Amino acid sequence: MEVDPYRTPYQRDRDRVLYSSAFRRLSGVAQVAAVNEQRVLHNRLTHSLKVAQLGRRLVQHLKHDRSGKSRDLWRAAGVNADVVETAGLVHDIGHPPFGHISEPVLNACLRRVEGLEGFEGNAQSFRIVTKLARRRTDHPGLDLTRATLDAMLKYPRTRSASEDNPFDVPTWTDRGFGGKWGTYRSELMDFRWARKRARGDRRSANAVLMDWADDITYATHDIEDYFRAGLIPLHNLHSDRDGIFKHACRRLGGLQDFDPARFAGELDRVIDRFEKGISSSCWDTRRNRSAMNEITTENLGACVRAVSFAAEAPFVTVDPQCQYLVEALKELTWYYVIDRPSLAVMQEGQKHIIQSLYDRLSDCLSESPKSPRLPIQLRSLYRDLGHDEEFTAFSGGSDVRRARAVVDYICVLTEAQAVDLDERLSGRSHSSMFGAWFS
Repeated sequence: MEVDPYRTPYQRDRDRVLYSSAFRRLSGVAQVAAVNEQRVLHNRLTHSLKVAQLGRRLVQHLKHDRSGKSRDLWRAAGVNADVVETAGLVHDIGHPPFGHISEPVLNACLRRVEGLEGFEGNAQSFRIVTKLARRRTDHPGLDLTRATLDAMLKYPRTRSASEDNPFDVPTWTDRGFGGKWGTYRSELMDFRWARKRARGDRRSANAVLMDWADDITYATHDIEDYFRAGLIPLHNLHSDRDGIFKHACRRLGGLQDFDPARFAGELDRVIDRFEKGISSSCWDTRRNRSAMNEITTENLGACVRAVSFAAEAPFVTVDPQCQYLVEALKELTWYYVIDRPSLAVMQEGQKHIIQSLYDRLSDCLSESPKSPRLPIQLRSLYRDLGHDEEFTAFSGGSDVRRARAVVDYICVLTEAQAVDLDERLSGRSHSSMFGAWFS
């Protein structure tokens, strides 16, 4: 490990992420709606920057409370502002084009190949920073510290471990556990190294803080986007109150010990606060902008103050009532945007693009790994897999290698690149051969 006289290893981690092309790519990946919309919406890059910033503020809040018993818990938790910030920057770095809607498509593709456990966006993020992103030829990945890698593991388990030993979480507000899985077998050595000092399957304190920052950002800033776009009527939410509540109970009812009454109370407070502050459906008034900023600031402050130290691992906890507040805020985006028919129709087309890319690139690769029809980066990914001893140790043959290479390649594309490549491969493109970005 390099030693710099002017920065810590954790600060070095942050710098390496910021300078990576994998991080810059996130500006071309959607947060909820596509990045080619004419309105100024958050994308995965701006979302990740805000998650990182909020993660740092959460640590600073805990540090401010370092008195008496908290000093011992601070040492036990091992929280670090640079670590949480960097984890926030990379937590979505593996998301495919079009975000979550593409994940089940890629998962189905990989699950059909014997020897692969499927696709998971968080596992792909871990794979990118440990294997695929390159800063030097003598070391794969970004060569991040153990603490940073552990902090980005929201779901610190393999798929097989998740299926064989499901968590018996006492309540849904226990942030120490994650319900999904977060690493492939091909990165098991890096995973075990990152988790060497972990306490069982529990998240690290830094991972808890990063995950809470992710929830806060999603709950607060996306609402601003879709109010400006005219999709969320913040000035008149009460007319849809019962529909919002029923929709939330269907979405959240399966959570352990979810209390509909507590959720309803937070939802009513959210509705009341917005309707008192927002005067009309028109975003672009000084009063509405000011009111929106004030409400967002209040919500952010409450969410930061909700974090405190705990006596047991992972040694940090989040006030349950504030978690109900965040879910009430998130429900507005779910009800008015995510489950909106117009978005669902668009997402069907996006899923078709991802499936088409996978099928066509797989066919090209099966004909010949050296085919000039293949993008150069895909050929490179396929070649490198042949030299990855950890991958070849369990991969059953060329089908496994080909499927993994194609999915890795799709996950380094922006949405515009995915659309353009699909059009070229299907013969629907009117673009010139000159200046092709993948040549």
